Amino acid sequence: MNLTDFAVFSAGLLAVTLAAVPCRGAQATTQVEELVKASHIIFVGRVDQLHAANLRVVTPTDNTILVTVEEPLDVPPSVAELKGEQVTVRVARTAELRPGDSKVFFTNGLVFGEHLEVGEVGHMASPDNRSEMRRQILAVRAQTAEENLRERAAGALLVVAGKVLAVNPLARTGVRSEHEADWAQAVVQVDSVEKGALREKTVSVDFPQSTDERWLLSPKFEPGESGIWLLRHQTNLGLPPDAWLALAPLDFQPSAQQRTMRRLLAK
Repeated sequence: MNLTDFAVFSAGLLAVTLAAVPCRGAQATTQVEELVKASHIIFVGRVDQLHAANLRVVTPTDNTILVTVEEPLDVPPSVAELKGEQVTVRVARTAELRPGDSKVFFTNGLVFGEHLEVGEVGHMASPDNRSEMRRQILAVRAQTAEENLRERAAGALLVVAGKVLAVNPLARTGVRSEHEADWAQAVVQVDSVEKGALREKTVSVDFPQSTDERWLLSPKFEPGESGIWLLRHQTNLGLPPDAWLALAPLDFQPSAQQRTMRRLLAK
């Protein structure tokens, strides 16, 4: 398993782990939805050993268990080959867990090294129909993604669809640091204005070319690239106060999202 590119997720542990429940009915559906929203790594796993861990930097405790991943249900690409791996799971309580139990674990990454440690936000009995569980997870992810995009679009001052004509470097500003953004400016030909007002046929969008951890997830633009930009201003970056910025991952959407964007903006 290749974990070198794994982004550590820490959403915090819920105070109470859900007991095993059947995946049916409105209550179970609500429980699945809450667990999915609180977790980034979801898998079916077999409990191998209680009070154990398999990383040198993790001391076994009453709340650490070893679990073999039987089937990943929803995991980041960097841990896509998790199937068959033994991971350390930090659980809220172990009272209802026994070696040999098969459960769906809803977790977030805690430590990665020779193996992976995850912290669970909950678990439930492994369903007979794992395809249905996947469908539920995908539905929650899609709903959450749309809610996040709607919120991000609502805060944008200008939303445009278009194509990058050119990318030009910007002069360095402020004091040099290890987290320097390496600013560049994309000149975007505007095909349509979805929100806000713009008289010009183009708009200049400043963006960080750096892949430093501070800027890693910020969109990077190339000439010829088409899409939708959700733009705003930010005054604490050493750039002109009227500079248009697209810094969050959601601030650039593929052109195929235009119909969805218009629907979200219309609400």
